[in-house]
Amino acid sequence: MSEFDKNIGFLWPCDGLNDQEYWHFLPDNIGWLTARYDAGTQTEALTHHNLEQYASLETLRRAASIFKSVKLDAVACGDHAASFILGKKHEEYLIEKLQEFAECPVTFPSRSIVKLAQKNNLGNILLISPYTKTITKNCVNYLLEYEINTLSSLSLDANDEIRINTFSPTILLEKIVEFVQQSAQTPDALVIAGGGLSFSSQIAKLEMLINLPVLTAVGALVKDVVELTGNRYNKNGLGRLFMMPVTSGLKNIRDRLSSGTKNFSLMETPPIFSDGVGSVLIDETGKSYLDFASGSGTTALGHGHKALLRSVQEQLQTGIFHIGPHFNTSTQAALYSELSTILPAELCRFHPSISGSEATEIAIKSAMHFTGANKFVGFTGGYHGRTLGALAVSGEKGKNISLGPFYPDTKIIDFPTNGGDLTASLSELENQPLSGAIIEPIQATAGLKFVSKQSLHELREFANMKKIPLIFDETFTGFGRTGKIFAFQHYDIIPDMIIFGKALSAGFPAGLVVSNEAILTHWEKGTQSSTFQLNPVAAAASLFFLDQIKNGDILTNIDNNAIDFDKMLSEIKNLSGVVDVRGVGSFFVVEFVSAEINKKVRQLALSQGLITWECGEFGECLGLVPPLNIDAVLVKKGCEIIVKTINEICH
Repeated sequence: MSEFDKNIGFLWPCDGLNDQEYWHFLPDNIGWLTARYDAGTQTEALTHHNLEQYASLETLRRAASIFKSVKLDAVACGDHAASFILGKKHEEYLIEKLQEFAECPVTFPSRSIVKLAQKNNLGNILLISPYTKTITKNCVNYLLEYEINTLSSLSLDANDEIRINTFSPTILLEKIVEFVQQSAQTPDALVIAGGGLSFSSQIAKLEMLINLPVLTAVGALVKDVVELTGNRYNKNGLGRLFMMPVTSGLKNIRDRLSSGTKNFSLMETPPIFSDGVGSVLIDETGKSYLDFASGSGTTALGHGHKALLRSVQEQLQTGIFHIGPHFNTSTQAALYSELSTILPAELCRFHPSISGSEATEIAIKSAMHFTGANKFVGFTGGYHGRTLGALAVSGEKGKNISLGPFYPDTKIIDFPTNGGDLTASLSELENQPLSGAIIEPIQATAGLKFVSKQSLHELREFANMKKIPLIFDETFTGFGRTGKIFAFQHYDIIPDMIIFGKALSAGFPAGLVVSNEAILTHWEKGTQSSTFQLNPVAAAASLFFLDQIKNGDILTNIDNNAIDFDKMLSEIKNLSGVVDVRGVGSFFVVEFVSAEINKKVRQLALSQGLITWECGEFGECLGLVPPLNIDAVLVKKGCEIIVKTINEICH
């Protein structure tokens, strides 16, 4: 046990079925020894009589005697109902006597709930109880002894732990949201009683949905007993009451950060985030935000995804988290193999990079080496990154337009939508030496614009005729964002080269160029590399993400959520100030008549707990880009916020 800072003894009834719920709240540096015990009852039904037996001092002493040979720093008693069944005085008596016996601090779930509630001035609560109404009433009376008033309670009416263990966390969340919404009074918090409920995975989501702090008996007990050992409690992802207070870094950021960044372009006091769970971000004050920007489309699986973190941790545990451009790892090799299973067979060569912008630079250079020319075809609204080469081939240069002239030379032609014809524009280039044509089949930064299928086929034929690479930039649209794995699949056209970035590695920095044998074996070895190109950690994240796309239900989830988005956003289409509402897959855009209106809507939405993404050639579009695995209930919540704010601004 020497590897732990502190050691806690956990007394757990023999009928308990969810020890792992306690471990979710337990910091890594704390040892946790479980001793199971019974009270000699004929059944394990959650009756008043049986709970009294589990609240017997002799029963608990007998159980705690197992720890006599071990030096403990504290003891936690896990049976919640037994801790309140005989009221405050009996619990105090048990704590006093057990502390004498164990020679260390002792706590019970009810006492832990009270301490956390009192510390945070939570005088009026809503209560969720897994127990029968009669047992729940005992819990209400116990809390009242500490002047904690239960405004309303919901009893799940379970007679035993087996029944409690069947409550699905997601179904329970739906019940709780409905219960809170029906409450006639506004509480200070929601308390979830019972040591047998598994709910830690839903706390951040629930706090976002009901805008209340959530306190579970399990979490309160673990936090309390850890603090009784003298340690500070530090465990993120479990709700605002369990976060360690931090000092705001906003002034430090404002005073030191370059004014060229986007950090203060939306507002002067943006939130500073300290925690992330799924589609929810939590700032340093404990306020919850729905993330409908996904880090500009990168965090495709949301935040704190446990299985993704395990995959990354496995790579870190090899001791190799960086290898440089001269060598490779088995993780990188596996990634290229997996990518080959979902790409067209002819796109069989890969060139790694750090980001989408750098991948664009690689695509530009490889095309120039291949053709020997130095002029490209690009499109209005096209955005391929902010490095100078990427800006050169972008139609959308933003505030960097003053830096021109750019290299390589690029002919920017109108992006063809709604059956637009490229014949005239391309005919002017027939006799000019060209390096390649670069296009986003579905433009993202320009505000979700779709190239016409006819025009894209024209461009394909033109590239074939000129023997130049047709380059598709799928930095934003690749890997499921549009409802298909790749956006080019909407058009039945295979490009010669694809640029990937952003979601490629689910939030870790990475970029990639994919092309055919001829193009990516044309240049000499060592012509183009970068120190951190698609390092092994990012590759591990990418491998996991690909597995989720291929073998999980992400694409089905995207299709289902697209229906909900379309339905819920339809009511704002005819509002004054709204030009259009459009979407595909898990990417929706609201276009306004001006950038000023968009900014006001985004600011108000942020104040209501919704993070959105700015897009459009002039900043006139509001983008909704949630994680691909977002729950339907959070899609509904986000749409409710955006509809409400747009109605308020565009009334």
